Amino acid sequence: MQRKVNQIGPSTLMVSLPSKWTKKYNVKKGDVVNVNEDGSSLQINIENSIAAKKKATITLNQANTTLARYYLAAAYRAGIDEIEIEIPRSTIRDEKQNKEINVHEFLRTALDNFVGMSIVRNTPNLCVIKEIAAMKEEEFDTMHRRIFYSLLVTFDDLIANIQSGDSAALQHMYLHADLQVNKFVDYCLRILEKTKSMKPVLYNVLLHLEEIGDGLKYIAKQAAIKKTDKSCLALVQEMKQLFMLVEKYYYTGKEEILVEYESSKRAFRKKLNESEKSNDAVILLKLNKMMSQTAGIIDAKLLMHFNE
Repeated sequence: MQRKVNQIGPSTLMVSLPSKWTKKYNVKKGDVVNVNEDGSSLQINIENSIAAKKKATITLNQANTTLARYYLAAAYRAGIDEIEIEIPRSTIRDEKQNKEINVHEFLRTALDNFVGMSIVRNTPNLCVIKEIAAMKEEEFDTMHRRIFYSLLVTFDDLIANIQSGDSAALQHMYLHADLQVNKFVDYCLRILEKTKSMKPVLYNVLLHLEEIGDGLKYIAKQAAIKKTDKSCLALVQEMKQLFMLVEKYYYTGKEEILVEYESSKRAFRKKLNESEKSNDAVILLKLNKMMSQTAGIIDAKLLMHFNE
């Protein structure tokens, strides 16, 4: 882009900054930017500059571990740069384990999932986490693709563990399988919030992917409790194939893949309806919801296509 050079004093020349760039990086009047010479070029950046930082305070008063994770994830996704966590008591209730656990150990585990953030202060009554690594917008596509890959790996592990009847492995999946997906989703949502420059519809895609990860987790939990029949296992395998078609269409946009997806989805829905007498209604419910999430991703991809 071209910019006209204006003179605002006897020896001062001025070039305006592009409006899109200033909005993208929240540059306002009075902020300090770095200007570096590179031969005949000038590089302008806001790294290490005095820019407004977003701060938030969270009090772990009556919250259990589930609610605490909701608060922390929401602050991280919102692009908060510094989070103060007030700690009124030394333990926090973990409903999954049905017991009180050390609050600082819980925080260390929970905050491990926040890419670019680290604990900078830790006292008995206060924990402060701060962004220590600059978020990079160019990492979005890589992280986004890793979510699809992680979900496909989870599908494979789930199918293998159901086939072998390994209840311990299935229970382990319930507790840990979606952590990587959630980590990548949170980071991608943080990038969207902080840059304000990418397609808003991507937000919905990420939430659909997160829901699919949750569905796999709860299918693993149910399969660990109750032996899954062959018809349910076959449906889980078909759900994986449907998800693979979603990934292919999302990254290629080829019409023939969309046609195949739509045909496969109709056949899959019919089988779900015919399997109402299966011994596991919970798994059927989760598969039906996951099918709806794949349709949401397809809709988002089409919307992006027509907005290009």
